[in-house]
Amino acid sequence: MPAPTGTLIRASVEAGLPGGTLKYYKLTEQVQWYYPLSRTYTLMLNGEIGAANGMGGKPLPFYKNLYAGGVTSVRGYDSYSLGPRDSLGAILGGTKRLVGNAEVLFPMPGIGVDRSMRLGVFLDAGQVYGVDEKMRLSDLRYSTGLAFSWDSPMGPLRLSYGHPLNAKPEDKIQRLQFQFGQVF
Repeated sequence: MPAPTGTLIRASVEAGLPGGTLKYYKLTEQVQWYYPLSRTYTLMLNGEIGAANGMGGKPLPFYKNLYAGGVTSVRGYDSYSLGPRDSLGAILGGTKRLVGNAEVLFPMPGIGVDRSMRLGVFLDAGQVYGVDEKMRLSDLRYSTGLAFSWDSPMGPLRLSYGHPLNAKPEDKIQRLQFQFGQVF
């Protein structure tokens, strides 16, 4: 059975409707590409960019901020931990988000042609930026590691061990990460 191949392009727009009390917009774009390297190895490349802000002189509601870090973006860093912080060190989220992932996927040794389980070696990069911050590639956080995924009968299960490559003292590290089910 050949390795998976294909492209996923996902875009979303969210905004406060006219007449409502919330005045904001949130735009996200994701492109994911799967390329077979051989019959059993697949290269997965993922890129995501997001922007959000308030409209009509109103700020972006804090609960609409963008976040990065964790098993769904930059593994090895604690979930939602990258980006701007307040004076006490609390994570604020931001108005701009940039995430990139490269992963080589391969079958779990010893299970034959079962495609429901696979391993991957990854390199992740990402960061979140505040309303007045420029998006600079030099601010990106990087990690590498090993991932396991299983499309179980109860839903997808993801387990990863990530090693941050350029963590700063204020970053929250979480090397072993687990996700069960789909994130919406």
